[in-house]
Amino acid sequence: MKIEEFKLSLRNSLQKISTHNNWSFDNVKHRGMAFEDWCFNLFCERYPAADNKADQCVIRGDDAGVDIFFESKETEEIYILQCKHPKIAASDPIHEDEVKTFFSNYELLASRKYLDQRKTKNPKILELGSEFEYWLKQRYVISFIFISTGEATEKTSALVDAFNERFQGASVKFDVWDISELRDEYVSVQSIEEKYPDNVALVLADGHFMQPDGELDNLTFALRGTALKDLAIEHKDSLFNWNIRRFLGRKGEVNTGLTETLAKEPKHFYYYNNGISALCESFDFDAKSKKLLIRKLQVVNGAQTLGAIKHASNEALKDVLVLVKLTAVKHAHREKGIAASLIKTNNTQNTLRAPDFRSNDKIQLWLEAKFKATKPRGELGQIAYGRKRPYPRSNSSQMVLKLQDLGKIRYAWYHDPRIPISDPAKLFQLPEENGLYGYSFGADGDLVDVWSDEQFRDALLAIHVFRRIERELEGLQEKHDDLKQVSRLKYYGLKLFKLYCDQLIPVSGQASWEDLYAFGAKFNSFFDRAKKVINVTLSQSYREMLVREEGTAFSLPRDAKVWDSVRRKFEDNLALVREMDVTS
Repeated sequence: MKIEEFKLSLRNSLQKISTHNNWSFDNVKHRGMAFEDWCFNLFCERYPAADNKADQCVIRGDDAGVDIFFESKETEEIYILQCKHPKIAASDPIHEDEVKTFFSNYELLASRKYLDQRKTKNPKILELGSEFEYWLKQRYVISFIFISTGEATEKTSALVDAFNERFQGASVKFDVWDISELRDEYVSVQSIEEKYPDNVALVLADGHFMQPDGELDNLTFALRGTALKDLAIEHKDSLFNWNIRRFLGRKGEVNTGLTETLAKEPKHFYYYNNGISALCESFDFDAKSKKLLIRKLQVVNGAQTLGAIKHASNEALKDVLVLVKLTAVKHAHREKGIAASLIKTNNTQNTLRAPDFRSNDKIQLWLEAKFKATKPRGELGQIAYGRKRPYPRSNSSQMVLKLQDLGKIRYAWYHDPRIPISDPAKLFQLPEENGLYGYSFGADGDLVDVWSDEQFRDALLAIHVFRRIERELEGLQEKHDDLKQVSRLKYYGLKLFKLYCDQLIPVSGQASWEDLYAFGAKFNSFFDRAKKVINVTLSQSYREMLVREEGTAFSLPRDAKVWDSVRRKFEDNLALVREMDVTS
């Protein structure tokens, strides 16, 4: 996509956002707000497993120089963003003073003393400061990115290098995305879908290849950096559909060490770098002409290498050699059998076992078909199950339920509502990895290929209740200024409804499980009674927690003591309601 095409696309998107929010596109402030929302949506598409909402993550008013903070627990990454859209058509040079001021927020946010002295009245800044301590302790990678529709300069590039060098030992990164980089990120996100290059043609050099005998067709060769850069630019993210690390985002993509080697020691890159591992459907190689034709190429390990090469100059790359190991696997576009094993073993350096690894499990394939065959009933609409990208499109006739969201909902329903908030990646790790996948998608910890009818009906009920609980808590936020982040307790609310059902259904006669599964009038009546106890409990708990914990609305849902307190308060409130029912 050319820059002018991207600018037109961006303008159209900002106009739609402005219209939707009753903002004036011609108003500089309103257009800036629309640009912030656009940037937030871009990160949501990049990190579909992240459970973030604009009203919680976009800071307005007394923002302390931060427009957005975006948390991706699955990848242990935090993005702190400032978004500038100064002009509609022009792309003026970015002012280095603005970049420097924004980057300096790292030290300010890390200083408890500064936050206490600042005395902000914006609760989101209080929450950001409190969460910042947690992120630092957890060693999350915190990226400060200055996003602008202007153009980067040598001075802004020097600032990026200076800040990254200054804090090299810390888990923090600094970057500037100007109009060109923003265009590349947008195109990258749009191209993340199941496309595989049909044919890739290369010409190898004499003495730079070997073809060992073995069970699988394999070719190992050394390729010039310039050829790899051309490959990366032409095929973009379609090369990485199977690369779990790249698929999840930018964490470490352009490694500082790789970049430094390319700049200072390009001839030694081959010796320092582990190279690239790739799979394909098949390949033809003529040892005489050195011509190599690859069908359905997929890079399964090497995103960091290709990322560094893609951003390097052609002058540096002319002396660079990169080792490539290519293996042909039948039906390479399917992540099964030997292909799945090769993908996983070539990504073992990534400790994260994210939902992407689980997307082709038998239970996931069964769920996709089961949801498709399940017809709407009562107030439960059609559900399209998104087990992997590209996800189905939501519309007026169906809601989209992503694999990662179902795992969180089901685990909170049956087990602990804190885990979907504090450690969601664990829900998709296998038992041998000390993960909880056997509980989020299995049966009592055991892995299964299908669910019973009762288990599936329970899942439908949990999904429907979760959506209703979300709407209830969002309503509380809108009505009460002191409950602005209460929706962060939504998994608590879901679990409380399950406790309500377990205690009331056997004795009250209000409704049966079958009544709830029908999602009709009896469900609504039962839910309306339950929500009163749940809303009161969560409102009381939230207010008490904020007073006691000084505004740490983000971290509170992770705390076991907090959950125990909420549960006890719920039991007390429920007992009071039952006593009132008896006396009346």
